Amino acid sequence: MAQPLLECRNLSCGYGSHAVLSKVDLTIIPGETVVLLGPNGSGKSTLLKSVSKGLQLVHGGIYLGGDDISGLSHRDVALRVAFVPQEESFKFEFKVRDVVTMGRLPISRSLWDTPADVEAATEAMKEADCLFLEDRSVMELSGGEKQRVLIARALAQGAPLVLFDEPTSHLDVEHQLAVASLVRGLAKQGRSTVTAIHDLNLAPLVANRAVLIHEGKIGMDSSIQEVLESPLLDDVYKVRFTRVRLENGRLAVFPTRI
Repeated sequence: MAQPLLECRNLSCGYGSHAVLSKVDLTIIPGETVVLLGPNGSGKSTLLKSVSKGLQLVHGGIYLGGDDISGLSHRDVALRVAFVPQEESFKFEFKVRDVVTMGRLPISRSLWDTPADVEAATEAMKEADCLFLEDRSVMELSGGEKQRVLIARALAQGAPLVLFDEPTSHLDVEHQLAVASLVRGLAKQGRSTVTAIHDLNLAPLVANRAVLIHEGKIGMDSSIQEVLESPLLDDVYKVRFTRVRLENGRLAVFPTRI
């Protein structure tokens, strides 16, 4: 079996001494696509921030390629994990290409963009469908355009594990589907993805495996099909789901109040 890219062992994480998530055991292997499901406040973003060393752990451990994250520098973590936040506030008139190229800093460690940096940034912008924005200021972009730039920056980083925190929240339907395809496509490159997502019907287009967070713990970790079929999904979201099998065989869920 391949060395896991990520292992969370008996992990408790949160803010200060307050644990939002507890007793989390999670393993991600190369080429795997995973979605995190759960309502607002369930801890999806908290888990992603902890894995990218954005939060101090309360208990347990996180291991990247077998190495304890506590012993890794932020640069070492950035070489292994790229993180796409829900949003980011830009305070300077950076051009889009400049922002995307920032993703190369852990690799190049140079004050000047190398030819490899330029090429990687260009390819990343093509993948995220924002190359046409390269000379625009990020201060002028719409929410959806900014989101695609953040995705491009993470892709340029070249890390084997990419974390997405609600990557489709500001996007129109066309670009939601494009991002879903992009996330899936990373697996073909041998990269792994963990995506926090609200849209349950978009989840099967993003990943094969789902981790359902319930009451601060992992309530279920299985195929997306099994998670969507499970009555635990209704309990977690506090609604009753009507389940419909589509012509392509995919399961769709539609909520009604209990």
